[in-house]
Amino acid sequence: MRQHHQNKSENFQEHYQDFSFQERKEDLLKKSAVGSLRVDFAKDVSEDRVVGYCVSSLSPELEGEIDSIYVDEAWRSEGVGGTLMERALNWMDENHVKKRRILVANGNEKALEFYARYGFYHRATVLEQRTY
Repeated sequence: MRQHHQNKSENFQEHYQDFSFQERKEDLLKKSAVGSLRVDFAKDVSEDRVVGYCVSSLSPELEGEIDSIYVDEAWRSEGVGGTLMERALNWMDENHVKKRRILVANGNEKALEFYARYGFYHRATVLEQRTY
C-alpha cells in the first residue's frame, strides 16, 4: 500500500517513502488501545497468499473509519474489495457506529468511484504544507 501511494502522490512521495510499516502499526495499535480495530484478509487459497486486506477501526465515540483497504491488482474487479468493504461496514453496523469516514490520499482519486458505491462522498479537502 505504501508503494501504491508513493507512486500516486503528486506532492508527498517522501512521506510515503519514509513512512515505515512499524510506524503505521504503532498508529493502528494506539487506535485499538482506546477503541476497536478489525483486520480482514482475502486469500487466494490455491496459491496460499493474501491478495487483499481491510483495516477498520471504531473510536470510543462510535466513529468508524476504513483505515486502509487494498486489493492486489490481479484481483481487482473480482469482488474482493466489495466483500472486504461489506464486512467492515457490517461490523460498524453491529457496533452502532454514528459516523463513518475514509481518508483518500491525493493521487488516489480513482478509488472515489469505488467508495461512492458504499455511500462515501467528498465532504472536504484538507491541504497540508510540504515541509521538505
